[in-house]
Amino acid sequence: MFHADRHAGRGMVRRVEVIEVDDKGESQIVTMKGLADEIFKISMRGQGHGLTGVPRVGAIGHLFLAGGRPDQAFVLNLEHPDDRIKGKDPGATTIYSSGGKNVEIRSPAGGEVHINPPG
Repeated sequence: MFHADRHAGRGMVRRVEVIEVDDKGESQIVTMKGLADEIFKISMRGQGHGLTGVPRVGAIGHLFLAGGRPDQAFVLNLEHPDDRIKGKDPGATTIYSSGGKNVEIRSPAGGEVHINPPG
């Protein structure tokens, strides 16, 4: 029995940093470092339908331990601090990748969509 079974509210969320990604197989395997050099290697990474990505080493995110149990872990919200596009207007949405490529939906009247051209 995990100690967390008696104290399920303790330690259910961790801030983690990606140290390795393997996207070759059926599932994407993400290895992350947590607090005090905890290492988590999991295949449960939440991504919305029709949208996928491969986080790069150094990306930061949130690891959730369902019921406080490390064997029930999943990770969300991985993003590298150097890649995130900053200074957006409230309500704007941007899909981006490393290297500056992005698709932006601007929220003011008109619902304009801007696609960053290749180059």
